Amino acid sequence: MEATVGKERFCDIFKGRAVVVTDLPAGRSRDLANRANEAAGRGDASLRTRAEYLALFGLLLEETGPGPQPAGLVLLDDSGQPTAAGRAVQEYVRASQGKAEFFDTDMYMIHATNFPHRRAVLQRPLEAPDGARLELWRTDPKDGRHIPGPGDEGVLLSTPAFSMMNSGNRTLFAPKPSWKISFKTAEGGGPFAGMARVNLKSMYNDPSQMREAIAWHLFGQAGLAAPRHTYAKLAFDATYSGLFSVIEQVDKRFLKDHFGKNDRGNLYKAYCGDIGCATLEHRIGPDGDDSGRQYFKPESKKRAYRLKTNDDDAAANTYDDLARLIATINGARLTGGDKRFDTDAFRASVDDIMNARAFLRWAAVNLLLGSWDNYFATPSNYYLYNSGRKGAEDDFVGSPYFTFIPWDYDNCLGIDYFGTQWQYTDILDWPSNTRNYSGNHTTSRIPLVQNLLRNHDYRQYYLDYLEHLIDTEFNPDSMAARIGAEGAGGLWDRVRQAAYLESVTPYGQPFTGRQFSNDEVYLSGCRQYELRHGNEKAEGIVHYVRMRRDSAGRQLEDLRKTMPRAGAADFPVDIETLPRQA
Repeated sequence: MEATVGKERFCDIFKGRAVVVTDLPAGRSRDLANRANEAAGRGDASLRTRAEYLALFGLLLEETGPGPQPAGLVLLDDSGQPTAAGRAVQEYVRASQGKAEFFDTDMYMIHATNFPHRRAVLQRPLEAPDGARLELWRTDPKDGRHIPGPGDEGVLLSTPAFSMMNSGNRTLFAPKPSWKISFKTAEGGGPFAGMARVNLKSMYNDPSQMREAIAWHLFGQAGLAAPRHTYAKLAFDATYSGLFSVIEQVDKRFLKDHFGKNDRGNLYKAYCGDIGCATLEHRIGPDGDDSGRQYFKPESKKRAYRLKTNDDDAAANTYDDLARLIATINGARLTGGDKRFDTDAFRASVDDIMNARAFLRWAAVNLLLGSWDNYFATPSNYYLYNSGRKGAEDDFVGSPYFTFIPWDYDNCLGIDYFGTQWQYTDILDWPSNTRNYSGNHTTSRIPLVQNLLRNHDYRQYYLDYLEHLIDTEFNPDSMAARIGAEGAGGLWDRVRQAAYLESVTPYGQPFTGRQFSNDEVYLSGCRQYELRHGNEKAEGIVHYVRMRRDSAGRQLEDLRKTMPRAGAADFPVDIETLPRQA
Protein backbone atom coordinates (compact mmCIF):
# COMPACT_ATOMS: atom_id res chain seq x y z
CA MET A 1 0.00 0.00 0.00
CA GLU A 2 1.21 3.48 -0.84
CA ALA A 3 1.89 5.84 2.05
CA THR A 4 -0.10 8.73 0.57
CA VAL A 5 -2.49 8.98 -2.38
CA GLY A 6 -3.97 11.99 -4.11
CA LYS A 7 -7.50 12.04 -5.41
CA GLU A 8 -6.52 10.99 -8.95
CA ARG A 9 -4.56 8.00 -7.71
CA PHE A 10 -7.42 7.15 -5.33
CA CYS A 11 -9.85 7.03 -8.27
CA ASP A 12 -7.39 4.90 -10.26
CA ILE A 13 -7.40 2.25 -7.52
CA PHE A 14 -11.07 1.57 -8.28
CA LYS A 15 -11.06 2.16 -12.03
CA GLY A 16 -13.14 -0.53 -13.75
CA ARG A 17 -14.42 -1.77 -10.40
CA ALA A 18 -17.51 -1.30 -8.24
CA VAL A 19 -17.43 -1.07 -4.45
CA VAL A 20 -20.44 -3.07 -3.25
CA VAL A 21 -21.75 -1.28 -0.17
CA THR A 22 -23.38 -4.34 1.41
CA ASP A 23 -20.09 -6.24 1.12
CA LEU A 24 -18.53 -3.76 3.55
CA PRO A 25 -18.61 -4.62 7.26
CA ALA A 26 -21.13 -2.61 9.25
CA GLY A 27 -19.49 0.49 10.68
CA ARG A 28 -17.55 3.53 9.61
CA SER A 29 -16.40 2.35 6.18
CA ARG A 30 -19.92 1.38 5.13
CA ASP A 31 -21.38 4.61 6.52
CA LEU A 32 -18.94 6.71 4.50
CA ALA A 33 -19.62 4.66 1.36
CA ASN A 34 -23.36 5.17 1.80
CA ARG A 35 -22.85 8.90 2.21
CA ALA A 36 -20.74 9.08 -0.97
CA ASN A 37 -23.29 6.94 -2.80
CA GLU A 38 -26.20 9.16 -1.83
CA ALA A 39 -24.44 12.48 -2.32
CA ALA A 40 -22.69 11.86 -5.65
CA GLY A 41 -24.61 8.86 -6.98
CA ARG A 42 -28.17 7.62 -6.93
CA GLY A 43 -28.13 5.54 -3.76
CA ASP A 44 -27.71 2.54 -6.04
CA ALA A 45 -25.93 0.16 -3.63
CA SER A 46 -22.48 0.45 -5.21
CA LEU A 47 -19.83 3.06 -5.89
CA ARG A 48 -18.94 2.96 -9.57
CA THR A 49 -18.47 6.50 -10.89
CA ARG A 50 -15.63 8.97 -10.64
CA ALA A 51 -17.92 11.44 -8.86
CA GLU A 52 -18.66 8.87 -6.15
CA TYR A 53 -14.99 8.03 -5.63
CA LEU A 54 -14.10 11.72 -5.42
CA ALA A 55 -16.85 12.17 -2.83
CA LEU A 56 -15.53 9.22 -0.83
CA PHE A 57 -11.99 10.63 -1.02
CA GLY A 58 -13.27 13.94 0.34
CA LEU A 59 -15.10 12.24 3.22
CA LEU A 60 -12.01 10.25 4.18
CA LEU A 61 -9.91 13.41 4.02
CA GLU A 62 -12.36 15.26 6.30
CA GLU A 63 -11.94 12.53 8.90
CA THR A 64 -8.25 13.32 9.32
CA GLY A 65 -9.42 16.06 11.68
CA PRO A 66 -9.01 19.82 11.96
CA GLY A 67 -5.88 21.68 11.06
CA PRO A 68 -3.86 21.84 7.83
CA GLN A 69 -4.98 19.24 5.33
CA PRO A 70 -2.26 16.91 3.99
CA ALA A 71 -1.39 16.93 0.29
CA GLY A 72 -3.15 13.59 -0.06
CA LEU A 73 -4.85 10.87 1.89
CA VAL A 74 -2.37 9.31 4.33
CA LEU A 75 -2.72 5.53 4.25
CA LEU A 76 0.39 4.51 6.25
CA ASP A 77 1.79 6.05 9.42
CA ASP A 78 5.47 6.67 10.12
CA SER A 79 5.95 3.06 11.23
CA GLY A 80 4.43 1.72 8.01
CA GLN A 81 1.17 0.61 9.63
CA PRO A 82 -2.20 1.41 8.02
CA THR A 83 -3.91 4.53 9.31
CA ALA A 84 -7.66 4.63 9.86
CA ALA A 85 -7.99 5.86 6.27
CA GLY A 86 -5.65 3.10 5.10
CA ARG A 87 -7.74 0.42 6.82
CA ALA A 88 -10.87 1.86 5.24
CA VAL A 89 -9.28 1.77 1.78
CA GLN A 90 -8.30 -1.86 2.34
CA GLU A 91 -11.93 -2.64 3.14
CA TYR A 92 -13.10 -0.81 0.01
CA VAL A 93 -10.69 -2.79 -2.15
CA ARG A 94 -11.88 -6.08 -0.63
CA ALA A 95 -15.51 -5.08 -1.24
CA SER A 96 -14.87 -4.09 -4.85
CA GLN A 97 -15.31 -6.26 -7.88
CA GLY A 98 -14.40 -6.01 -11.54
CA LYS A 99 -15.34 -8.11 -14.51
CA ALA A 100 -13.25 -11.09 -13.46
CA GLU A 101 -15.04 -11.38 -10.12
CA PHE A 102 -18.40 -10.74 -11.77
CA PHE A 103 -18.05 -13.66 -14.16
CA ASP A 104 -16.58 -15.92 -11.47
CA THR A 105 -19.93 -15.79 -9.64
CA ASP A 106 -22.15 -18.78 -10.45
CA MET A 107 -25.59 -17.13 -10.44
CA TYR A 108 -27.29 -13.74 -10.23
CA MET A 109 -30.83 -12.50 -9.77
CA ILE A 110 -31.78 -9.55 -11.97
CA HIS A 111 -35.03 -7.80 -11.08
CA ALA A 112 -36.57 -5.00 -13.15
CA THR A 113 -39.61 -3.17 -11.82
CA ASN A 114 -41.99 -0.86 -13.68
CA PHE A 115 -40.18 -1.44 -16.97
CA PRO A 116 -42.51 -1.91 -20.01
CA HIS A 117 -41.00 -5.22 -21.11
CA ARG A 118 -44.19 -6.46 -22.77
CA ARG A 119 -44.28 -3.67 -25.32
CA ALA A 120 -43.66 -4.50 -28.97
CA VAL A 121 -40.24 -6.03 -29.62
CA LEU A 122 -37.63 -3.55 -28.43
CA GLN A 123 -35.14 -3.37 -31.29
CA ARG A 124 -33.63 -0.17 -29.91
CA PRO A 125 -32.59 0.58 -26.33
CA LEU A 126 -35.50 1.81 -24.21
CA GLU A 127 -34.44 4.04 -21.33
CA ALA A 128 -36.05 3.21 -18.01
CA PRO A 129 -39.13 5.39 -17.44
CA ASP A 130 -39.74 7.26 -14.20
CA GLY A 131 -40.33 4.83 -11.37
CA ALA A 132 -38.48 1.93 -13.00
CA ARG A 133 -35.59 0.27 -11.24
CA LEU A 134 -33.05 -2.46 -11.94
CA GLU A 135 -31.58 -4.57 -9.15
CA LEU A 136 -28.74 -7.07 -9.37
CA TRP A 137 -28.07 -9.67 -6.69
CA ARG A 138 -25.63 -12.52 -6.17
CA THR A 139 -27.39 -15.76 -5.31
CA ASP A 140 -26.79 -19.45 -4.72
CA PRO A 141 -27.78 -21.56 -7.77
CA LYS A 142 -29.75 -23.80 -5.39
CA ASP A 143 -31.82 -20.88 -4.05
CA GLY A 144 -35.44 -21.47 -5.04
CA ARG A 145 -36.31 -17.77 -5.15
CA HIS A 146 -36.30 -15.70 -8.31
CA ILE A 147 -36.95 -12.36 -6.59
CA PRO A 148 -35.01 -11.34 -3.46
CA GLY A 149 -36.92 -10.63 -0.29
CA PRO A 150 -37.26 -7.10 1.11
CA GLY A 151 -34.17 -5.98 2.98
CA ASP A 152 -32.00 -8.88 1.81
CA GLU A 153 -28.27 -8.27 2.04
CA GLY A 154 -26.16 -8.94 -1.03
CA VAL A 155 -27.54 -6.44 -3.52
CA LEU A 156 -24.80 -5.36 -5.94
CA LEU A 157 -26.71 -2.70 -7.81
CA SER A 158 -30.06 -0.94 -7.47
CA THR A 159 -30.45 1.82 -10.02
CA PRO A 160 -33.10 3.78 -11.92
CA ALA A 161 -30.56 4.58 -14.66
CA PHE A 162 -30.59 1.73 -17.17
CA SER A 163 -31.91 0.76 -20.57
CA MET A 164 -32.96 -2.55 -22.11
CA MET A 165 -33.53 -3.89 -25.60
CA ASN A 166 -34.20 -7.26 -27.21
CA SER A 167 -31.39 -8.88 -29.17
CA GLY A 168 -30.69 -11.79 -31.47
CA ASN A 169 -32.16 -12.95 -34.76
CA ARG A 170 -34.05 -16.18 -34.14
CA THR A 171 -34.92 -15.14 -30.58
CA LEU A 172 -35.93 -11.56 -31.37
CA PHE A 173 -39.58 -12.52 -31.78
CA ALA A 174 -39.47 -15.65 -29.61
CA PRO A 175 -41.79 -16.02 -26.61
CA LYS A 176 -38.68 -15.91 -24.43
CA PRO A 177 -36.47 -13.23 -26.03
CA SER A 178 -32.88 -12.34 -25.29
CA TRP A 179 -31.98 -8.98 -23.75
CA LYS A 180 -29.20 -6.43 -23.70
CA ILE A 181 -28.95 -4.33 -20.53
CA SER A 182 -27.05 -1.05 -20.43
CA PHE A 183 -25.99 0.43 -17.09
CA LYS A 184 -24.96 3.73 -18.63
CA THR A 185 -27.68 5.96 -20.04
CA ALA A 186 -28.17 9.53 -21.17
CA GLU A 187 -29.82 10.26 -17.83
CA GLY A 188 -26.86 9.17 -15.72
CA GLY A 189 -25.43 6.10 -14.11
CA GLY A 190 -22.20 4.53 -15.20
CA PRO A 191 -20.50 1.23 -15.93
CA PHE A 192 -20.83 -1.50 -13.32
CA ALA A 193 -17.67 -3.51 -12.57
CA GLY A 194 -16.11 -2.08 -15.71
CA MET A 195 -19.07 -3.03 -17.91
CA ALA A 196 -21.31 -0.56 -19.70
CA ARG A 197 -23.67 -3.36 -20.75
CA VAL A 198 -24.23 -7.11 -20.57
CA ASN A 199 -26.07 -9.60 -22.77
CA LEU A 200 -28.76 -11.93 -21.44
CA LYS A 201 -29.13 -14.84 -23.86
CA SER A 202 -32.37 -16.80 -23.52
CA MET A 203 -30.83 -20.13 -24.63
CA TYR A 204 -34.09 -20.61 -26.52
CA ASN A 205 -32.77 -23.47 -28.69
CA ASP A 206 -30.88 -25.28 -25.94
CA PRO A 207 -32.86 -27.76 -23.82
CA SER A 208 -29.82 -28.47 -21.64
CA GLN A 209 -29.25 -24.76 -20.75
CA MET A 210 -25.50 -25.52 -20.72
CA ARG A 211 -24.16 -25.29 -24.26
CA GLU A 212 -22.95 -21.70 -24.14
CA ALA A 213 -21.26 -22.25 -20.78
CA ILE A 214 -19.34 -25.20 -22.23
CA ALA A 215 -18.37 -23.35 -25.42
CA TRP A 216 -17.07 -20.24 -23.65
CA HIS A 217 -15.13 -22.40 -21.19
CA LEU A 218 -13.38 -24.16 -24.09
CA PHE A 219 -12.51 -20.87 -25.78
CA GLY A 220 -11.12 -19.58 -22.50
CA GLN A 221 -8.99 -22.72 -22.15
CA ALA A 222 -7.76 -22.16 -25.71
CA GLY A 223 -6.39 -18.76 -24.71
CA LEU A 224 -8.59 -16.78 -27.10
CA ALA A 225 -9.76 -13.22 -26.75
CA ALA A 226 -13.32 -14.34 -26.05
CA PRO A 227 -16.27 -13.15 -23.95
CA ARG A 228 -16.85 -14.56 -20.50
CA HIS A 229 -20.03 -16.24 -19.27
CA THR A 230 -22.17 -16.78 -16.20
CA TYR A 231 -25.90 -17.19 -15.42
CA ALA A 232 -28.76 -15.03 -14.15
CA LYS A 233 -32.41 -15.44 -13.20
CA LEU A 234 -34.41 -12.55 -14.67
CA ALA A 235 -37.69 -11.21 -13.30
CA PHE A 236 -39.92 -8.32 -14.32
CA ASP A 237 -42.00 -7.03 -11.41
CA ALA A 238 -43.44 -10.17 -9.74
CA THR A 239 -43.07 -12.40 -12.81
CA TYR A 240 -40.14 -14.75 -13.35
CA SER A 241 -38.82 -14.60 -16.92
CA GLY A 242 -36.38 -17.50 -16.71
CA LEU A 243 -32.76 -18.53 -16.68
CA PHE A 244 -30.41 -16.64 -19.00
CA SER A 245 -26.77 -16.86 -20.05
CA VAL A 246 -24.94 -13.66 -19.15
CA ILE A 247 -22.38 -12.91 -21.88
CA GLU A 248 -19.69 -10.25 -21.74
CA GLN A 249 -20.07 -7.52 -24.35
CA VAL A 250 -17.31 -7.10 -26.93
CA ASP A 251 -16.74 -3.36 -26.59
CA LYS A 252 -14.01 -0.85 -25.82
CA ARG A 253 -13.56 -2.16 -22.28
CA PHE A 254 -13.20 -5.70 -23.64
CA LEU A 255 -10.53 -4.42 -26.02
CA LYS A 256 -8.70 -2.67 -23.17
CA ASP A 257 -8.75 -5.89 -21.11
CA HIS A 258 -7.33 -8.02 -23.92
CA PHE A 259 -5.15 -5.60 -25.90
CA GLY A 260 -4.01 -3.02 -23.35
CA LYS A 261 -2.77 0.18 -24.96
CA ASN A 262 -3.79 -1.19 -28.37
CA ASP A 263 -7.47 -0.67 -27.58
CA ARG A 264 -8.20 2.14 -30.05
CA GLY A 265 -8.17 0.11 -33.27
CA ASN A 266 -10.90 -0.95 -35.68
CA LEU A 267 -13.44 -3.50 -34.42
CA TYR A 268 -15.53 -5.12 -37.16
CA LYS A 269 -18.58 -7.31 -36.51
CA ALA A 270 -19.64 -9.80 -39.18
CA TYR A 271 -23.22 -10.01 -40.47
CA CYS A 272 -25.11 -10.92 -43.60
CA GLY A 273 -25.77 -7.53 -45.13
CA ASP A 274 -25.19 -5.15 -48.01
CA ILE A 275 -22.67 -7.27 -49.97
CA GLY A 276 -23.87 -10.67 -48.79
CA CYS A 277 -22.45 -12.52 -45.81
CA ALA A 278 -19.07 -11.83 -44.24
CA THR A 279 -17.20 -14.63 -46.03
CA LEU A 280 -13.84 -12.78 -46.26
CA GLU A 281 -13.77 -13.53 -49.98
CA HIS A 282 -11.59 -11.24 -52.07
CA ARG A 283 -13.57 -8.57 -53.95
CA ILE A 284 -12.30 -6.69 -57.00
CA GLY A 285 -14.13 -3.82 -58.67
CA PRO A 286 -14.53 -3.39 -62.46
CA ASP A 287 -11.46 -1.16 -62.54
CA GLY A 288 -9.32 -3.69 -60.66
CA ASP A 289 -9.69 -1.87 -57.34
CA ASP A 290 -9.62 -4.14 -54.27
CA SER A 291 -9.42 -1.44 -51.61
CA GLY A 292 -11.74 -1.03 -48.66
CA ARG A 293 -14.40 0.49 -50.92
CA GLN A 294 -15.25 -3.02 -52.14
CA TYR A 295 -16.42 -4.15 -48.69
CA PHE A 296 -19.30 -1.78 -47.98
CA LYS A 297 -21.92 0.30 -49.70
CA PRO A 298 -21.65 3.88 -48.44
CA GLU A 299 -25.41 4.36 -48.11
CA SER A 300 -26.06 1.04 -46.38
CA LYS A 301 -26.92 0.82 -42.69
CA LYS A 302 -26.77 -2.98 -42.81
CA ARG A 303 -23.19 -3.64 -43.77
CA ALA A 304 -21.80 -7.17 -43.83
CA TYR A 305 -18.68 -5.87 -42.07
CA ARG A 306 -19.85 -3.26 -39.56
CA LEU A 307 -17.29 -1.00 -37.97
CA LYS A 308 -18.11 -0.80 -34.26
CA THR A 309 -15.32 1.65 -33.38
CA ASN A 310 -13.87 4.68 -35.20
CA ASP A 311 -16.86 4.84 -37.54
CA ASP A 312 -16.71 8.64 -37.40
CA ASP A 313 -12.94 8.82 -38.00
CA ALA A 314 -12.32 9.54 -41.68
CA ALA A 315 -8.73 8.32 -41.45
CA ALA A 316 -9.71 4.96 -39.92
CA ASN A 317 -13.10 4.11 -41.42
CA THR A 318 -11.94 3.49 -45.00
CA TYR A 319 -12.00 -0.32 -44.56
CA ASP A 320 -8.57 -0.41 -46.20
CA ASP A 321 -7.15 -2.38 -43.27
CA LEU A 322 -9.86 -5.03 -43.70
CA ALA A 323 -9.22 -5.12 -47.46
CA ARG A 324 -5.53 -5.71 -46.80
CA LEU A 325 -6.31 -8.63 -44.49
CA ILE A 326 -8.69 -10.18 -47.02
CA ALA A 327 -6.23 -9.79 -49.89
CA THR A 328 -3.55 -11.46 -47.76
CA ILE A 329 -5.55 -14.50 -46.66
CA ASN A 330 -6.66 -15.01 -50.26
CA GLY A 331 -3.07 -14.86 -51.54
CA ALA A 332 -3.99 -12.02 -53.87
CA ARG A 333 -0.42 -10.74 -54.15
CA LEU A 334 1.17 -14.18 -54.63
CA THR A 335 1.51 -16.35 -57.73
CA GLY A 336 1.32 -20.10 -58.18
CA GLY A 337 -2.37 -20.96 -58.13
CA ASP A 338 -3.58 -23.07 -55.21
CA LYS A 339 0.02 -24.14 -54.51
CA ARG A 340 0.81 -20.60 -53.34
CA PHE A 341 -1.01 -21.29 -50.09
CA ASP A 342 1.40 -24.07 -49.12
CA THR A 343 4.44 -21.79 -49.12
CA ASP A 344 6.52 -20.00 -46.54
CA ALA A 345 5.69 -16.74 -48.31
CA PHE A 346 1.95 -17.20 -47.72
CA ARG A 347 2.44 -18.18 -44.08
CA ALA A 348 4.76 -15.23 -43.45
CA SER A 349 2.31 -12.80 -45.04
CA VAL A 350 -0.58 -14.11 -42.91
CA ASP A 351 1.48 -14.13 -39.71
CA ASP A 352 2.41 -10.53 -40.43
CA ILE A 353 -1.21 -9.36 -40.43
CA MET A 354 -3.14 -11.62 -38.03
CA ASN A 355 -2.85 -13.95 -35.06
CA ALA A 356 -3.20 -17.07 -37.19
CA ARG A 357 -2.49 -19.60 -34.45
CA ALA A 358 -5.19 -18.22 -32.18
CA PHE A 359 -7.58 -18.44 -35.12
CA LEU A 360 -6.60 -22.06 -35.75
CA ARG A 361 -7.30 -22.89 -32.11
CA TRP A 362 -10.72 -21.30 -32.53
CA ALA A 363 -11.21 -23.41 -35.66
CA ALA A 364 -10.36 -26.62 -33.80
CA VAL A 365 -12.72 -25.87 -30.91
CA ASN A 366 -15.47 -24.70 -33.25
CA LEU A 367 -15.26 -27.79 -35.44
CA LEU A 368 -15.59 -30.10 -32.45
CA LEU A 369 -18.47 -28.05 -31.04
CA GLY A 370 -20.27 -28.35 -34.38
CA SER A 371 -21.21 -24.68 -34.08
CA TRP A 372 -22.42 -23.54 -37.47
CA ASP A 373 -23.93 -20.07 -36.92
CA ASN A 374 -20.61 -18.25 -37.34
CA TYR A 375 -17.76 -18.19 -39.86
CA PHE A 376 -18.11 -21.97 -40.20
CA ALA A 377 -21.38 -21.97 -42.14
CA THR A 378 -23.48 -18.82 -42.27
CA PRO A 379 -20.87 -16.95 -42.28
CA SER A 380 -21.49 -14.19 -39.72
CA ASN A 381 -21.49 -13.79 -35.93
CA TYR A 382 -17.83 -13.09 -35.31
CA TYR A 383 -15.59 -10.08 -34.75
CA LEU A 384 -12.29 -9.04 -36.30
CA TYR A 385 -10.20 -6.59 -34.33
CA ASN A 386 -7.33 -4.63 -35.85
CA SER A 387 -5.24 -3.63 -32.84
CA GLY A 388 -2.13 -2.64 -34.72
CA ARG A 389 1.24 -3.66 -33.32
CA LYS A 390 2.69 -3.19 -29.87
CA GLY A 391 4.41 0.16 -29.57
CA ALA A 392 2.59 1.48 -32.65
CA GLU A 393 -1.00 1.57 -31.42
CA ASP A 394 -1.70 4.79 -33.32
CA ASP A 395 -0.61 3.28 -36.65
CA PHE A 396 -3.16 0.46 -36.81
CA VAL A 397 -4.40 1.58 -40.23
CA GLY A 398 -0.95 1.68 -41.82
CA SER A 399 0.33 -1.43 -40.02
CA PRO A 400 -2.71 -3.60 -39.25
CA TYR A 401 -2.72 -6.69 -37.06
CA PHE A 402 -5.98 -8.63 -36.66
CA THR A 403 -7.39 -10.96 -34.04
CA PHE A 404 -10.46 -13.16 -34.56
CA ILE A 405 -13.02 -12.93 -31.72
CA PRO A 406 -15.82 -15.55 -31.51
CA TRP A 407 -19.46 -14.73 -30.80
CA ASP A 408 -22.86 -16.43 -30.35
CA TYR A 409 -22.71 -20.08 -29.28
CA ASP A 410 -26.26 -21.19 -28.50
CA ASN A 411 -26.36 -23.43 -31.61
CA CYS A 412 -23.69 -26.03 -30.97
CA LEU A 413 -23.02 -29.52 -29.58
CA GLY A 414 -25.60 -31.28 -31.72
CA ILE A 415 -28.25 -28.60 -32.39
CA ASP A 416 -29.21 -28.49 -36.07
CA TYR A 417 -32.10 -27.50 -38.35
CA PHE A 418 -31.04 -28.73 -41.80
CA GLY A 419 -30.15 -32.38 -41.37
CA THR A 420 -26.38 -31.97 -40.99
CA GLN A 421 -24.76 -34.45 -38.63
CA TRP A 422 -22.02 -32.24 -37.24
CA GLN A 423 -20.54 -35.06 -35.20
CA TYR A 424 -19.39 -36.79 -38.39
CA THR A 425 -18.17 -33.89 -40.53
CA ASP A 426 -14.76 -33.78 -42.21
CA ILE A 427 -12.15 -32.13 -39.99
CA LEU A 428 -10.31 -30.55 -42.95
CA ASP A 429 -12.88 -30.03 -45.70
CA TRP A 430 -15.04 -27.41 -44.01
CA PRO A 431 -16.97 -26.24 -47.13
CA SER A 432 -18.30 -29.75 -47.79
CA ASN A 433 -19.81 -29.70 -44.31
CA THR A 434 -21.78 -26.51 -44.79
CA ARG A 435 -23.58 -26.77 -48.13
CA ASN A 436 -26.98 -27.04 -46.45
CA TYR A 437 -26.31 -23.64 -44.90
CA SER A 438 -24.70 -21.78 -47.80
CA GLY A 439 -26.94 -22.32 -50.80
CA ASN A 440 -25.15 -25.46 -52.04
CA HIS A 441 -22.04 -23.56 -53.10
CA THR A 442 -19.49 -26.06 -54.37
CA THR A 443 -16.49 -23.77 -53.92
CA SER A 444 -15.11 -22.41 -50.67
CA ARG A 445 -16.87 -19.41 -49.23
CA ILE A 446 -14.74 -19.45 -46.08
CA PRO A 447 -11.22 -18.77 -47.40
CA LEU A 448 -9.78 -17.88 -44.00
CA VAL A 449 -10.21 -21.52 -42.97
CA GLN A 450 -9.69 -23.22 -46.29
CA ASN A 451 -6.59 -21.35 -47.39
CA LEU A 452 -4.87 -21.61 -44.02
CA LEU A 453 -5.49 -25.36 -43.93
CA ARG A 454 -3.82 -25.67 -47.34
CA ASN A 455 -0.58 -24.62 -45.66
CA HIS A 456 1.41 -27.49 -44.14
CA ASP A 457 2.53 -25.62 -41.02
CA TYR A 458 -0.92 -24.23 -40.26
CA ARG A 459 -2.56 -27.59 -40.94
CA GLN A 460 -0.06 -29.27 -38.61
CA TYR A 461 -0.81 -26.81 -35.82
CA TYR A 462 -4.59 -27.17 -36.27
CA LEU A 463 -4.48 -30.98 -36.21
CA ASP A 464 -2.18 -30.99 -33.20
CA TYR A 465 -4.59 -28.79 -31.27
CA LEU A 466 -7.54 -30.95 -32.32
CA GLU A 467 -5.74 -33.96 -30.92
CA HIS A 468 -4.92 -32.10 -27.73
CA LEU A 469 -8.60 -31.22 -27.29
CA ILE A 470 -9.91 -34.76 -27.67
CA ASP A 471 -7.17 -36.00 -25.33
CA THR A 472 -8.10 -33.49 -22.62
CA GLU A 473 -11.29 -31.39 -22.61
CA PHE A 474 -13.36 -32.74 -25.49
CA ASN A 475 -14.09 -36.35 -24.64
CA PRO A 476 -17.03 -38.09 -22.94
CA ASP A 477 -15.39 -38.44 -19.53
CA SER A 478 -14.27 -34.81 -19.30
CA MET A 479 -17.60 -33.50 -20.58
CA ALA A 480 -19.63 -35.72 -18.24
CA ALA A 481 -17.55 -34.46 -15.32
CA ARG A 482 -18.11 -30.84 -16.34
CA ILE A 483 -21.88 -31.35 -16.61
CA GLY A 484 -22.04 -33.54 -13.51
CA ALA A 485 -24.80 -35.75 -12.20
CA GLU A 486 -27.38 -34.47 -9.74
CA GLY A 487 -25.61 -33.37 -6.58
CA ALA A 488 -22.15 -33.54 -8.16
CA GLY A 489 -21.65 -29.77 -8.27
CA GLY A 490 -21.29 -29.49 -12.05
CA LEU A 491 -23.12 -27.36 -14.58
CA TRP A 492 -26.32 -29.37 -14.18
CA ASP A 493 -26.54 -28.47 -10.49
CA ARG A 494 -25.82 -24.87 -11.40
CA VAL A 495 -28.76 -24.52 -13.83
CA ARG A 496 -31.28 -27.06 -12.54
CA GLN A 497 -33.15 -25.03 -9.92
CA ALA A 498 -33.42 -21.88 -12.03
CA ALA A 499 -34.53 -23.85 -15.10
CA TYR A 500 -37.18 -25.79 -13.17
CA LEU A 501 -38.65 -22.53 -11.84
CA GLU A 502 -39.82 -21.70 -15.38
CA SER A 503 -42.72 -24.17 -15.22
CA VAL A 504 -45.15 -25.22 -12.49
CA THR A 505 -45.43 -28.81 -13.76
CA PRO A 506 -42.85 -31.26 -15.14
CA TYR A 507 -44.53 -31.63 -18.54
CA GLY A 508 -46.32 -28.32 -19.01
CA GLN A 509 -45.36 -25.42 -21.24
CA PRO A 510 -43.12 -23.06 -19.23
CA PHE A 511 -44.82 -19.76 -18.45
CA THR A 512 -41.59 -17.92 -19.38
CA GLY A 513 -41.98 -18.84 -23.06
CA ARG A 514 -39.13 -21.36 -23.04
CA GLN A 515 -39.96 -24.01 -25.63
CA PHE A 516 -38.85 -27.01 -23.52
CA SER A 517 -40.71 -28.51 -20.58
CA ASN A 518 -38.93 -29.23 -17.30
CA ASP A 519 -38.95 -32.93 -18.17
CA GLU A 520 -37.25 -32.20 -21.49
CA VAL A 521 -34.64 -30.05 -19.73
CA TYR A 522 -33.99 -32.96 -17.36
CA LEU A 523 -33.83 -35.56 -20.13
CA SER A 524 -31.47 -33.43 -22.23
CA GLY A 525 -29.32 -31.86 -19.53
CA CYS A 526 -29.04 -34.69 -17.03
CA ARG A 527 -29.91 -37.89 -18.92
CA GLN A 528 -28.38 -36.97 -22.33
CA TYR A 529 -31.47 -37.80 -24.42
CA GLU A 530 -31.87 -36.59 -28.01
CA LEU A 531 -34.81 -34.19 -28.42
CA ARG A 532 -36.71 -33.04 -31.49
CA HIS A 533 -38.94 -29.96 -31.83
CA GLY A 534 -40.23 -29.42 -35.36
CA ASN A 535 -37.18 -29.30 -37.63
CA GLU A 536 -34.81 -28.77 -34.70
CA LYS A 537 -32.79 -31.68 -33.35
CA ALA A 538 -30.72 -31.49 -30.17
CA GLU A 539 -28.41 -34.36 -29.31
CA GLY A 540 -27.54 -35.16 -25.73
CA ILE A 541 -24.29 -33.29 -25.11
CA VAL A 542 -22.18 -36.20 -23.87
CA HIS A 543 -23.58 -38.48 -26.58
CA TYR A 544 -22.68 -35.87 -29.22
CA VAL A 545 -19.17 -35.46 -27.76
CA ARG A 546 -18.61 -39.22 -27.89
CA MET A 547 -19.61 -39.41 -31.57
CA ARG A 548 -17.60 -36.29 -32.50
CA ARG A 549 -14.54 -37.51 -30.60
CA ASP A 550 -14.69 -40.94 -32.24
CA SER A 551 -15.17 -39.52 -35.76
CA ALA A 552 -12.42 -36.91 -35.38
CA GLY A 553 -10.13 -39.50 -33.81
CA ARG A 554 -10.53 -41.89 -36.75
CA GLN A 555 -9.80 -39.11 -39.23
CA LEU A 556 -6.76 -38.00 -37.23
CA GLU A 557 -5.44 -41.55 -37.11
CA ASP A 558 -5.58 -41.72 -40.89
CA LEU A 559 -4.00 -38.27 -41.34
CA ARG A 560 -1.19 -39.10 -38.91
CA LYS A 561 0.16 -41.64 -41.38
CA THR A 562 1.50 -38.75 -43.45
CA MET A 563 1.49 -35.94 -40.87
CA PRO A 564 2.64 -37.16 -37.44
CA ARG A 565 2.20 -34.91 -34.46
CA ALA A 566 4.87 -32.23 -34.25
CA GLY A 567 7.44 -32.98 -31.59
CA ALA A 568 7.07 -29.56 -29.98
CA ALA A 569 3.29 -29.49 -30.11
CA ASP A 570 2.60 -29.32 -26.39
CA PHE A 571 -0.52 -27.53 -25.22
CA PRO A 572 -1.64 -25.36 -23.61
CA VAL A 573 0.74 -22.97 -25.30
CA ASP A 574 1.94 -19.61 -24.08
CA ILE A 575 -0.74 -17.20 -25.24
CA GLU A 576 0.45 -14.96 -28.04
CA THR A 577 1.11 -11.29 -27.40
CA LEU A 578 0.88 -8.57 -30.01
CA PRO A 579 3.99 -8.39 -32.20
CA ARG A 580 6.11 -5.29 -31.94
CA GLN A 581 6.43 -2.81 -34.75
CA ALA A 582 9.66 -3.48 -36.62
